[in-house]
Amino acid sequence: MEMLQASISIRTVSKLPFCYIRKSNLFSLREVGPQLCSCTGPNSSVSRLMAKDEMDAAVCSRPMEIEVKRVPRPKPRGNEALIEIRAAAVCRSDISGYLGKHPLVTYPNILGHECSGVVAEVGPDVKGLEIGQEVAVETFFELCGRCPGCRSGQYNTCKSPKIIGHNVPGAFAEYMLANASFLHPKPSNASFEEAALVEPLSVAVHAVKRCGIGIGETVAIIGAGAIGLLTLQVSKLAGAVVSVMDVVQSKLAMAKNFGAELVVDASSRDAIAKMLDATSGEGYDYVVEAVGSPQTLRETTELARAGGTIMCIGFTGRDVDEISLGKITLQEMKLLGILGFCRDYPTSIDLISRKRVQLKPLITHTFSLKETEKAIRFVIDRPAEVIRAIIKPRSD
Repeated sequence: MEMLQASISIRTVSKLPFCYIRKSNLFSLREVGPQLCSCTGPNSSVSRLMAKDEMDAAVCSRPMEIEVKRVPRPKPRGNEALIEIRAAAVCRSDISGYLGKHPLVTYPNILGHECSGVVAEVGPDVKGLEIGQEVAVETFFELCGRCPGCRSGQYNTCKSPKIIGHNVPGAFAEYMLANASFLHPKPSNASFEEAALVEPLSVAVHAVKRCGIGIGETVAIIGAGAIGLLTLQVSKLAGAVVSVMDVVQSKLAMAKNFGAELVVDASSRDAIAKMLDATSGEGYDYVVEAVGSPQTLRETTELARAGGTIMCIGFTGRDVDEISLGKITLQEMKLLGILGFCRDYPTSIDLISRKRVQLKPLITHTFSLKETEKAIRFVIDRPAEVIRAIIKPRSD
């Protein structure tokens, strides 16, 4: 009965129909059983209609299994917009979803959430958005509007969010549905590839704002991946003196080019001592953990000064992690977490428009949509070579 009440578009893939199923205002991807096969024959009205309303999508049917398939192109309703995806970056949460380790990712699904594109179609309730408009997509699809986070305006902490590429279909496809309220004009001076990085830039902006980093303060960043390098750039714009640790020399060189006063090879035995030397042994005002490993998390309390702040951007994926609570308590340190971003896209877009941040150097690899699984495997297997890999559904 629940299936009959949903609005269903179906195309046969292998032995099972592959569906976009809309319940209220949401889409999900499901494979459904033979009881619905009678409506998917070659002469059915559904098949005739879908022949011109399909798209290619990299469907993650289960952990560690992605196949590019022809699936129905979704139709926007209400305040939704259909986005033609021009660029989508491979993020660590995409990797977690691919490996079956992300708590929000459902299957089958289309991963990908760091993206940009062009408005192809809009729902009847959309205002102020034009067909053909170039946009950067904020990843929230729907919020409950009732929980304390939503009511306080801290919508990134919504208790039951629908998030693109997690529990609704994402950007590793030719088209994707988005909430029109979370679409932002693409900076005219940025490529679509660069605009896809508005999302991680917004994470960095949110982290710096949440810390309250200011002029002349010292910041230690552990990890020179995309988030670490973007946090470095935003911290420098705030006037901070920044040191960066990583094990990859090419990433440390990039950190130096972005303005880090000190870069340290984290694999050296005296790495912590070298970092502390820059503060005359006193420790840093702020320590940003941007790796998400147990070891780097433990190192945060070694680098922070008494009364300093530790910002955890990295996520180990474990329920319980080891950190020196004794140091945090006895030295009155502050330990902060971060969940993405909240109202930070406009700031990020302004920084890009005014050429205050560099995004192009972070884009190290590009793949086609057909190579989606290859791209994810490449990021997993060769992390030292990758900062951000971009998937481009279009061949141009």
